[in-house]
Amino acid sequence: MWRRLKRIVRGELEHARQAVADRLRRLGHDERYDPPASEAASPPSAAGAPAPPEPVRKAFAALELPLTASADDVRHAWKRLMARYHPDRHARDPELERTATELSRRLTDARDRALAWCEARPGAGTATRP
Repeated sequence: MWRRLKRIVRGELEHARQAVADRLRRLGHDERYDPPASEAASPPSAAGAPAPPEPVRKAFAALELPLTASADDVRHAWKRLMARYHPDRHARDPELERTATELSRRLTDARDRALAWCEARPGAGTATRP
């Protein structure tokens, strides 16, 4: 469970680092900040597509999904993670059970937010998983 939490925090830190890099570029301080190759090689977002708000980005990160995931992908990821972190699986230790309860609540909130974004996104269907 701690590996999962570390992965979520690492994703949020990476997003914050990219936001700072974007702000520095807008201010004209490119000479003081050299972005890593992974950031420079990232594909541009689709033209005209609205950028997702921060809570939606966090929801997809919590579900370990890209922002382009379909509603079926969101449901599948939520089920997989809930099977792993369900509070009933950790009932033997009250501290683990509290942590699992909080994590399952956050995963459910993330699923609801991601599904709402998938349904509101233009041209987003519920493609079946391969």
